Amino acid sequence: MRTMIVALFALTLTLAALSSRATAEEHCMTGDSAVCAQDPACHWDYAKRGCYAGAAERVDPCGAHGDKTICEQDVSIGCKWSTNDNKCEQTN
Repeated sequence: MRTMIVALFALTLTLAALSSRATAEEHCMTGDSAVCAQDPACHWDYAKRGCYAGAAERVDPCGAHGDKTICEQDVSIGCKWSTNDNKCEQTN
């Protein structure tokens, strides 16, 4: 009887240790963008619709401007039209 209790206790400890290791590896594996955004080690990718480990890739906010006139008018984030690349880029 005593050996059975010790065996059950050891089994419980082993399962708890394995469970905590799996939880640590999968902390960015969530389908909820709000939960993902709370974790500084994760980022939400809107194109792939998922939560991934690490920092998000930097995207040029001026890249959305496809016209030179609109690009030159956006002074709030420092956009400037590049004649070499024929696109709008952030100058700062």
